[in-house]
Amino acid sequence: MKMDSASPLFTVIVPAYNVEKYIGECLDSFLRQTDPDFKVIIVNDGATDSTGEIAKTYAAAYPDVFQYVEQENRGLGAARNVGLALVDTLYVGFLDSDDWLDCFFFEKVKRELTWQKEPVDIFFTLPWIYDMVSRQIQPWNDKDLLERLFYAQGDAEDVPSRVMNIDAEFGLQLYDLEASSCRCIFRTAFLKQIGFRFSEGLKWEDVQPHFLAIHHAKRCVGVKSTGFFYRVNSGGQITSGNGASRLDIIPVFENTFHMAAEAGWSDSEIAHIAKMLCSFSNWSIGITNCEYIDLLLKQLHVFFHTIPSKYFRLFLQQDSGHCLRERILIWMLRSPFYGILGDYRFRERAAVCLNRVRNLMNKLRRR
Repeated sequence: MKMDSASPLFTVIVPAYNVEKYIGECLDSFLRQTDPDFKVIIVNDGATDSTGEIAKTYAAAYPDVFQYVEQENRGLGAARNVGLALVDTLYVGFLDSDDWLDCFFFEKVKRELTWQKEPVDIFFTLPWIYDMVSRQIQPWNDKDLLERLFYAQGDAEDVPSRVMNIDAEFGLQLYDLEASSCRCIFRTAFLKQIGFRFSEGLKWEDVQPHFLAIHHAKRCVGVKSTGFFYRVNSGGQITSGNGASRLDIIPVFENTFHMAAEAGWSDSEIAHIAKMLCSFSNWSIGITNCEYIDLLLKQLHVFFHTIPSKYFRLFLQQDSGHCLRERILIWMLRSPFYGILGDYRFRERAAVCLNRVRNLMNKLRRR
């Protein structure tokens, strides 16, 4: 693979930590791209296995494609920030080193870019989920929402995406897209202008940048049928963890609410932060291990009480027919009975009852 002589259009930052089993597949996916208008910055975040040696081998074999840098172990957010400081291309993206890109990724992003007459701040791509146990590829969680927002004329490959921002019709729903920086390509100058950085020393570092970038973006577009493959059930994912790291959702969302309040964001925007908080909380409660579940619930109970009720009410009103689970979760976490959520048997019985109520409500609507 040979890069064009001119400076490439895209840079992708790949943080790497103890992923010797997967980093080769990740880096090979760049060599298989149908459009070579990119370069890659690999940031070795103090790996203690052979990850660094493998990355160095690729950088030596393909110096026009890969740039290798290393640092002491400081975490995913810090590694991304180190790479971001080195970017000199018009656009930048991120990819975790245990995932890999669709081979048409840059070709399709570049084609969408050529259809746009003005600079695009954020490209949203459509990733897939690859389950290591079942070896099945599943659709991304927000596939329907992304297609509804951007593909106004259907998903034909030769039709440009609809341009969106938070001021457009349904624009606030951009906040409801999954907070994953790896599914986005950003205009580099735009990120510098808004002071875009990842939280360091915390998990779930995508959350605050997700809201910050969408709030400031003037032009967002979707890229049809391409993205990265997100590996699950590998046992060693960069973003995995069901123990102490699960507690990081508290400071992550505290920082996000504080950012929005300090900048004078609208109540409707802050309500979408509350909506994502509920989603993260429900997910975290379901997978946090016994050692940390009581502490997580206690901290969520305190945190939910610090958030004005109007933000919960706002997002519940937006979709009143489909928020029964969220209503119950909010009530439980703000009540003295929050601790019962730590009992998985209670959650299982509640899920069964909730499904029965939903089915009954759906039958009543059809009449």
